[in-house]
Amino acid sequence: MAIINTIDNGHDFVAEFAQWEYYKDCFSIPALYALYIYLDELSSDTGEDIELDVVGICCEFAEYKDIDAVKEDYEVEDLSDLQDKTTVIEFDGGLIISQF
Repeated sequence: MAIINTIDNGHDFVAEFAQWEYYKDCFSIPALYALYIYLDELSSDTGEDIELDVVGICCEFAEYKDIDAVKEDYEVEDLSDLQDKTTVIEFDGGLIISQF
């Protein structure tokens, strides 16, 4: 048995992160909306519900300003190389990657 919190929109998704003192600054607001859209589409594509786990999302994903910022943490040649290695969510303002 589990207690599930259903998030129906991006605003509620962003609000969930704001409630966590330590994790509320893991992502910018535009990044959180991009993550919401990505996870919502993933849920629709797979037909599986995704349980909201703020801590897990903060551990799995990271936001970067651009590919040059990613290169400081990972050995990648360019955006295409990064996309070959992990999930990349592009949004107006930066990139979100699944950390690897």
